Amino acid sequence: MSFRELLTDYYQIHAEEKVVVAERNGFMSDGLFYFTIDSVNFEIIFMEQAVLAYYLIENGYRHIALPIRNRQDEWFSDYQGNKYLLYQLSERNLEKDNPGKSLAAFHQIGSSYQFEPKTISSYGQWKKLWVDKLTLFEERIAQFTMENETENNSLLIDALPYIIGMSENAIQYLRETEEEEFRYAEFDQGTIAFLRYTYDLQHEAIWPDQFVYDHPARDIAEHIRMLFLTNQSDRVLTEFIQEYQMTRPISFFTWRLIYARLLFPLHLFDAMEQCLRYENNQEGYKAFSGLLEQQANYEKRLQHFYKKAGILKEESDLIEVGWL
Repeated sequence: MSFRELLTDYYQIHAEEKVVVAERNGFMSDGLFYFTIDSVNFEIIFMEQAVLAYYLIENGYRHIALPIRNRQDEWFSDYQGNKYLLYQLSERNLEKDNPGKSLAAFHQIGSSYQFEPKTISSYGQWKKLWVDKLTLFEERIAQFTMENETENNSLLIDALPYIIGMSENAIQYLRETEEEEFRYAEFDQGTIAFLRYTYDLQHEAIWPDQFVYDHPARDIAEHIRMLFLTNQSDRVLTEFIQEYQMTRPISFFTWRLIYARLLFPLHLFDAMEQCLRYENNQEGYKAFSGLLEQQANYEKRLQHFYKKAGILKEESDLIEVGWL
């Protein structure tokens, strides 16, 4: 499939030169940037994400890639047996604002969005989603290893008991947290968030296909997870938290959600997904093996987590798991 042909035939856009923006390949035309993606999501997911994108554009986030309609006034273009979406980007973000400050400002605007999406919302559903994810992966790994007998599969089988244990600890911690409803505060309402937040707001472009609706603890935890996995110092962690809280205070309830999410090994689930999606995915197995080797250090970073984040457990009655 020729991207140029798709632009010309379906959108009457004549591509001038190739560009790479925020790690995505596209074309420039008349000073605007265009990117196409395979549409693997249901249309309702796309529409909810598109509505959030237009809302954020109206609130000052000019570097969001917006979906545009084709010549038939349709969002989706069927081309050579595949379905595509086209995104248009008018401005790139060339400024690198403070990560904590920018994320808090984003959550502040996102929490003002008055209509909770139905399909892309995970708000209040973590426990069910985590239980379902754990059950699904246990079944998929069992089926996958039966159908594909390779040496790499033993890596998945050997790691599974550890992943189950970590997951169950996180689910139990989350269950106990949700029972303490009196800790719920003003900033615990839902907001626009990201699937896996990793400096998205500092990138040249924001991609709507990464939008979800969730508790702000989701993005905070995923940013901290990234800091841990890239061996950033505790000082970087505390600076991020301090900058965030200058705009949006973090409640005790939010701290508990952050800690629960960090306990849940989402980075290992994401890596396993890559192993299971493609047969003989050597790069996927290598990445998964590397993450497993990092787990001892990751767990060490979770030791005395609240203290490292600048919270005194004695004053807040925050609890950490004892086995770390």
